[in-house]
Amino acid sequence: MFASQAGSDLCLTIIGSSKARAIDADDRQTLEVVAGQLADAYNLNRQAAENQALLGDLQRQRSELAALVAQLIQAQEQERQRVALDLHDGSAQLAAGLSYRLQDLAARIGDAHALKPEIDQLAALARHSVADLRAAIADLRPPELDDLGVAAALRTRLDAIDDLEVIADLDAAADRWPASTGIIFYRVAQEAITNVIKHAEGSRLVVRLFEDGAGEAHLEVIDDGKGIGELRHPQMRGGRLGIVGMRERLALLGGRIEISVGSSGGTHVRATAPISQETTSE
Repeated sequence: MFASQAGSDLCLTIIGSSKARAIDADDRQTLEVVAGQLADAYNLNRQAAENQALLGDLQRQRSELAALVAQLIQAQEQERQRVALDLHDGSAQLAAGLSYRLQDLAARIGDAHALKPEIDQLAALARHSVADLRAAIADLRPPELDDLGVAAALRTRLDAIDDLEVIADLDAAADRWPASTGIIFYRVAQEAITNVIKHAEGSRLVVRLFEDGAGEAHLEVIDDGKGIGELRHPQMRGGRLGIVGMRERLALLGGRIEISVGSSGGTHVRATAPISQETTSE
């Protein structure tokens, strides 16, 4: 095929094996259709390549975000561990020493001494302080969370509750979740359970931890106490801050939290987040 220009008219000519002829309207229409199809195919291929490049960028960004989240959570937990060690080696040791000295002093002065009742009270306060400090140290960094996983750590936490009927449905598969997912869900559960103990004034606590078929982690904390409406009370300021903390922690994982009135009263906390395998740099 060749083209020749005469004045302003463009003449296209088809060259065959034996003779050449100028194209007619049908030929022009066929060529336009073929050209359009070729252009569409080119655009589709270009869009596919661009989409593939964008998908690769998105996957890299997700991987980088997961690594950053893991590093942030690890830094937070390391700081908790440092504080726990400081409390253990400092305040807890001092309180324990004070408790022993007061008990020894009470034993030496005898029951007839006028200060014996007061010393006994001080010794009891010291023992209570030691117990509170040890509980705080365990909450800051429970060893089960590192050694066994989130389900085992939660079970240990729930086993220590004496004044509530506790029903625990904890999927052991959660112990194999990525470290950042397990830590965040433990902290959210810890805060929700603390709110129940301190504020709900209920008699029953249900905790469920499981993974669904879509690769999402789920946590449910249900009580039969006063209900979410009481969170508006000024004395519940700490509870409201705890809810904010739970929401912020889940946001690190791209998760969400819902807090509502339970079917039979009380409060129902639902937390959900995708389980994404984190990557860490050496």
